[in-house]
Amino acid sequence: MLPELTSAALSSGYYLLTLNGSVLAACVALICVYALTRRADTRRPPGPAPKALIGNLTDVPSGGNEWLGYAALARKYASDVVYFTVLGTHLLVINSFEAARDLLDKRGALYSDRPRLVMIKELMDWEWNLILMSYGKLFLAYRRTVQQEFQPTNVAELHHPVMTREVIAFLGRLLSTPDNLVEHLKHMAAAIIMMVTYGHQVESIHDTYVALAEAVREHAESRPGVEIVDMLPILKYLPAWFPGASFQREAAIARDLSFRMRTEPFKMVKERADAGRSVPCMATRLLSQDLQIPDGISQDDFVKNSCGVVYSAGADTTAAALRNFTLAMMVYPEVQKKAQAELDQVVGRDRLPTFEDRAQLPYVSKVVKESLRWKAVSPLGVPHATLDRDEYQGASIPKGTTVLANIYAILHDKSVYFSPDSFNPDRYSPSPGKPEGEPDPARAAFGFGRRICPGRFFAEDSLFLTIASMLHVFAISPPEGTTATKVYDSVKWSSGLVSHPTAFPFIITPRFDTAPSLVHAVQASC
Repeated sequence: MLPELTSAALSSGYYLLTLNGSVLAACVALICVYALTRRADTRRPPGPAPKALIGNLTDVPSGGNEWLGYAALARKYASDVVYFTVLGTHLLVINSFEAARDLLDKRGALYSDRPRLVMIKELMDWEWNLILMSYGKLFLAYRRTVQQEFQPTNVAELHHPVMTREVIAFLGRLLSTPDNLVEHLKHMAAAIIMMVTYGHQVESIHDTYVALAEAVREHAESRPGVEIVDMLPILKYLPAWFPGASFQREAAIARDLSFRMRTEPFKMVKERADAGRSVPCMATRLLSQDLQIPDGISQDDFVKNSCGVVYSAGADTTAAALRNFTLAMMVYPEVQKKAQAELDQVVGRDRLPTFEDRAQLPYVSKVVKESLRWKAVSPLGVPHATLDRDEYQGASIPKGTTVLANIYAILHDKSVYFSPDSFNPDRYSPSPGKPEGEPDPARAAFGFGRRICPGRFFAEDSLFLTIASMLHVFAISPPEGTTATKVYDSVKWSSGLVSHPTAFPFIITPRFDTAPSLVHAVQASC
C-alpha cells in the first residue's frame, strides 16, 4: 500500500503543480517585485552607517564649522549628497550645485517645505516668519507680497535713495571713529532696513528698534533643527523648572522679543498714520493696497508679519558680509589697490561712487561677488523639508526629510572654483578654460528654488554701494606690528543661520587728502 500511496501522492502533486504553474510563477514574481521594491524604498543615499537607537547622532558634525564637516563626509563617501538619521529624524545634506539644482530647483514642488523646528517655530513662536514658515497658501501669499516689494525696479526706484543717504552717513561716522567699524556697519544696515520698511530714521546704534533687533538676534540665533527639543519634540512639554529644560526659559525670552520686534515698529507706523504724519515705506504701501490675503488673517497682521521678516533678516546678513569684505581687503591688498585704481579712473576724487557708475566698475562688481562667495554669510542656509517621498540617484529620500544645502561647500567646490579659499575677483573674468568666467556665486548664496531669498537684489545693491564707497574713501590695512595673515588666522566664524567672524584688528584711514572734506560736503548736501 505504501508504494501505491506514495505514487498517488506524487502523481497528485505533480498534477496540482502543473495545473497551477502559472499561478505559482505569478506569486513568485510578485514576491520578487515586492522584495526589490522594498529594498529600493529602504536604500538611502550614501552616509555613515547608523547605530542602534541613536542612528547617526554622533556622526552629525557639531562644535562649529559644521559646513566643513559635511563637505568632508561628502568627499569620504564620494557623493554630492550625504544622508543621516538621528533619533528617527531624516537629514540629507547637499554639497554640490548640481545636486541642489536637481533637487531644490527642479523639484521645488517636493522640496519647498520647512522642518517642524520645534524650538524656533513652536517654542519661540517664529512660525509667522516667511523664512521659516511651512509651505502652503499662506507662505505663497507672504512671498508674493515681499518679492513684489523687492523686485529690481522697486529696489532702484524706492530704495536706492535710502541706501545712498545711509551709506554717506556711514562714511561720515567711519571718518570720525574708524575703530568702531562693526558698530557703524550695524547702524548703517539697520538704518537702511528701518527706513525702507517702516519709514523710521535711525539716528544712533542705541535706537530702540535697533537694540530690539540686536536682542532678538542674540536670543533667537540658533541652528534650526539641531536643538535637543527638535530631535525629541516631546521635550517641549517639560516645564521650565525641570532639570535640563533651560531651553524653555530661553524660548520664553525669545518669544517675547519676537512679538515686540514685529509689533512695536508697526504700531509706530499706525500711530503716525492716524496723526497724519505718514512716511512712505513698505508698511504704508502695503496698508494702502488691496492685498490677496488668505482667509483667517487680518490685513494688519499680514502687513505686520511681512515687514517683520524684512526687519529680522536684512540688517544682520549685510553687516556680516561687509565684515568679511573688510577682512579680505587686509589679506589681499592687491585686490584693494586694483579696485581703487578702477574707482580713480571712473569716479575721480571729486565725488563719491553712485549706482550710475556700476556698469563702468566691473572689477568692483566682481569684488562684491567674491565677498558673497569667499565666506558665505549663511553657510548652511535654512533647512528645507520634503513634502513627499522622492528618489535621487537610485536612493530613496523619505517624506519629511530635513534637507540642508551646504552653500559653503557649493561655493568652495574645487571642480568649479579654482583655488576656492583665495579671494580672487578675477575668477569671474573670461579665461581660455572658462569663456564666461567662473559661475556667479549669487546662484547659490541666496538659496534655492521656491525658498530663494526675495530680497537678493536689494542685498546685492546695498553691498555694491557700500563696498564701492569704502574702497573709494578709505585704505584698509592690518595694524602695525602684525600681518594680515596673523589677523586672518585668528578669526573664527560662528555657527547659526548667519555666520559672523569674530572681532579682528584693522586700520582704516582716508585714502587721499581731500577724502574727509569730500564726504562732509556730500553729507551736508543730503
